[in-house]
Amino acid sequence: MMKMERKQISNGVKPQQALWDNYWLSGAARYASHEQIIERIKRFASPGAVVLEIGAGLGVDILAAASDGYEAIALDISREALRRIQSRAEGHVKNLHLVAADAVYLPFKSDSLDLVFHQGVMEHFRDPGPFVHEQRRTIRAGGAVIADVPQTFTFYTLRKMWAIRRGKWFAGWETQYTPGALRKTVVGAGFEVIEMYGRDYDIPLFRYISRIERIGLNRYGRPIVPWIIRRPVGRICGLFEKTRLSHYFRQCIGVVGVKR
Repeated sequence: MMKMERKQISNGVKPQQALWDNYWLSGAARYASHEQIIERIKRFASPGAVVLEIGAGLGVDILAAASDGYEAIALDISREALRRIQSRAEGHVKNLHLVAADAVYLPFKSDSLDLVFHQGVMEHFRDPGPFVHEQRRTIRAGGAVIADVPQTFTFYTLRKMWAIRRGKWFAGWETQYTPGALRKTVVGAGFEVIEMYGRDYDIPLFRYISRIERIGLNRYGRPIVPWIIRRPVGRICGLFEKTRLSHYFRQCIGVVGVKR
C-alpha cells in the first residue's frame, strides 16, 4: 500500500477550489478518455504500478488506468470532482484512491510514484516550475511524467484569448504552449524528454484528411472516399503525423519525460 504524507495546502487554494467546484456542479463538461494518454501509460508503466492523475476532473483517464490494473490515484483541488469520480467508480473499481490537494504541494513521499500524468492542467499555472518540480520529487527514478496542454497556434487558442480579454473564459486566466516551450518546461524540472505527441487537429480540413483512410461506407453501402484515393492519402497523413511539424496543427500537445 502506498504511503502518503499530509501537507499544508496553500492559502491560494480556496478561490480555485470554488471555481472548479462550480464548474463541475454546472455539468458543462463531458469528455471521453484520451487514447494517446492511455496508450502511453501502458507503454511507460506496468499494471500494478502506482499512477497519479493530477487535476483528474471527471476521472475518465484514471478510471481507465484503474480498470487496466494500475494502483490509481485521482487528485483534484475540487471535492465536487472527486465526488463525481467516486460515484462513477462505485461498486466496480477498487484500486482507486481519491485525494483532495493542491498540485504544488503533493501529499506523497519522495520517489513513491511510478507515473504521473495531467491533461489540461499545467496551462492554469502562471509559473509552472514549482508544479512540475513537485512531480519530479514524487516520481521514482526511471518513472515518467506525461504533460498534456493546449497548443499555441490554433483557432481554439484565438477563441480562448479573445474570451479571456472579455472576462468570459470559464477558467479565468489560462495560457498555452508551443512544442518548444512545453519541452523546455519539462526539461527545466529535471526530466529527460523522450517523446512528444499531438492530438486533435484544430483545422477541420486536416481533421477530415487525417481520418480519410478510416472512413467507411455511406448509408447506401458506397465508399465515401474511393479506395484508390483513401489509401495513399491515409499513408501520407500517417507519415505527416510522425513529424514535428504536425504538432503545430494540433489543438493539444503532450510530452513524456523520464526521471533519471
